[in-house]
Amino acid sequence: MKKSLIALAVLGSVAGMAQAQSSVTLYGLADVWVGSTKSETNGVGTSVTKVNGGGLATSRFGLKGSEDLGGGLKANFQLEQGFNIDNGTAGNSTGTAGSQAFDRQAWVGLSGGFGEVQFGKTWSSYDDIRLSANDNFNAIVAASFRTWVGYNDRPVNSIKYLSPTFGGFSGSVTYGLGEDKTATTSAGSLLSIGAQYANGPLFVGFAHQQEKAGNTFQPAALSAENAIGTVNQLVVAVGGTAVPALSAGAKVKYNLLNGSYDFGVAKVVAGYNQVKATDAALAVNLKAKEWNLGAEVPLAANLNLGVGYAQSTLEETGTDFAKVSGYTASLVYSLSKRTSVYGVLAQTKAENKGGTAYEGKNTLYAVGINHKF
Repeated sequence: MKKSLIALAVLGSVAGMAQAQSSVTLYGLADVWVGSTKSETNGVGTSVTKVNGGGLATSRFGLKGSEDLGGGLKANFQLEQGFNIDNGTAGNSTGTAGSQAFDRQAWVGLSGGFGEVQFGKTWSSYDDIRLSANDNFNAIVAASFRTWVGYNDRPVNSIKYLSPTFGGFSGSVTYGLGEDKTATTSAGSLLSIGAQYANGPLFVGFAHQQEKAGNTFQPAALSAENAIGTVNQLVVAVGGTAVPALSAGAKVKYNLLNGSYDFGVAKVVAGYNQVKATDAALAVNLKAKEWNLGAEVPLAANLNLGVGYAQSTLEETGTDFAKVSGYTASLVYSLSKRTSVYGVLAQTKAENKGGTAYEGKNTLYAVGINHKF
């Protein structure tokens, strides 16, 4: 009897140690809104009433975990899938429902005193910096997301390193392999670098990202990613021909400087971004100069107001040919730590700056609910 009790005690102790050293968490977020969108071209438009998802954030569920390997070393993993809550379909970064099992994140890695390394599908270092000082609580409807040129935020086949923090300074590097080399073309790739200083109410960040087209890997700048005002849409708007894909070796470069300061009564965010797309084979030479400004104001203990304005001026061979501008205002009321309701008003406008008259406008009115689990 005593031996049995001792054995049970030992087993219980071992199980407790294993549980303390390893953990797995199931988590998620569900976000849905009801509202109206109106799309106009040169003053003529159509309104559509919708039940849609992703007002404040993309709906998703995931698994993440960590195991203590001893000596300060840990093994970590994260698997995360986005979904469209209005119809139940899987959503992913390529826009093809169901084509990826974990479209948002899928990586495993190690962390310790040296920092952290991740292998798989990770967030880019550029994306980390951009999201740290974005308007309207970094919501999906933020003004910069609706106006700025698109980018690859979750590179596949990637290796990411995140440094420890030294006196408020930290950084990261992400490299994504296109893995699409052929006998006649070199492989595509993505290089992303981010550095930041965060100390108390102050945040300052800088990020650079370069996306090189390969045989199948494509930069995101010319994709129809945003609601209105992508480079491709505007090239067509001014009478040009859309570029369906960049030639192998073509490059898109991004340079971002942003920051925020929390005054207590309000948090102010601002950013400046430059994008350059070059493709000698297709005679593409496009540039974008972009900026945004926003504020987040706590109106009460559980009520917050976010406002933001963003603009992108696009030029081709040194001449401005289009401007995209937009604003977003959001009001978020927290019912609890996990559940919020919100209202959004957002408008984006794309204008031709020469030649054929063109003005495209997209307006959104929505109320929604955001629940974390």
